[in-house]
Amino acid sequence: MKRKSPKPLSPATSKYLDSVSEKSGIPKRTLTAVYRRGQGAYLSSGSRNASMEAWARGRVRSFVTGKGKARIADADLWKGRKK
Repeated sequence: MKRKSPKPLSPATSKYLDSVSEKSGIPKRTLTAVYRRGQGAYLSSGSRNASMEAWARGRVRSFVTGKGKARIADADLWKGRKK
């Protein structure tokens, strides 16, 4: 069974991830994985107080700044990041 490729990121999201990658030094590929996990977390949670995009961007910010729990949840990505 062939794995379905994910829907492409919107141009605005791609631009956002480029900007964060440039400022933080974390590869865009890693940030994209964190963003996708944020989308998945949004879909699996019961909270609907924020949009999916806001939820995923918040996870990226948490991952980059170290505030919150994203680095714990995405520890495999934090350890494997390389520029």
